[in-house]
Amino acid sequence: MSLMVNRHLVLFLDNMAKRNQDPIVLCYYDCVIRASDITLLQGPHWLNDVIIGFYFEYLDVTINQNGKKDIYFIGPELTQLLKLTDPSQYDIFLNSTSISECKCILFPLNDCDSRESAGGSHWSLLVYCTQEKTCYHFNSFRGCNYAAMKLAKNIMNYVLDKDEPEKKFAEPNCPQQDNGYDCGIYVLCLTDIITEHILKTGRISGCDYSQTKSLVSKKRRQLLDLIDELKEKESAKN
Repeated sequence: MSLMVNRHLVLFLDNMAKRNQDPIVLCYYDCVIRASDITLLQGPHWLNDVIIGFYFEYLDVTINQNGKKDIYFIGPELTQLLKLTDPSQYDIFLNSTSISECKCILFPLNDCDSRESAGGSHWSLLVYCTQEKTCYHFNSFRGCNYAAMKLAKNIMNYVLDKDEPEKKFAEPNCPQQDNGYDCGIYVLCLTDIITEHILKTGRISGCDYSQTKSLVSKKRRQLLDLIDELKEKESAKN
């Protein structure tokens, strides 16, 4: 057996061993949640792409029904691709006609600058509101995620007509985290608040973010309960 084949076999066996040590807890549409992901919700830990992607998938399934997408929930992986891709290539990933008919688009944005790997150290939330023709950047730790304005400009250039006179970018004064690990939780709680408001009004302006901190304190437990509930439903089917 060649050295190259040996090396691939070792890597394959190593990956299998790691997967056996990190069993799957829940498969939800395209999301696979493992035991290590659950651990992130059980303590004061930074949330990864998996948990944030799962919650965005859950919101997409529960809010956008009957084939109509009122709100686009763009997952972390696609957001990362869009952030690092020239907007001339966005048609590969997005449907401009469908997107222009929705109420808003939400992007969980992290500060990772790699196409090949997940990661980063901070999450924030970028939201494009169709009615207001404005990109809003919600950042629970001001001064981070400098890529937000560039992505906002690219998204608006893609969605709006080239003749649109003004492309607006706003950074509301949203509640600030008081630790180094809850940025992802803030993104999910702000997503809940903004989604509820925009479904009622079609706009982001006028949204009240004052309840964010109280939601943050409960969100990890709510996510664990949600995962348990979906597991039970899946078990009942089988």
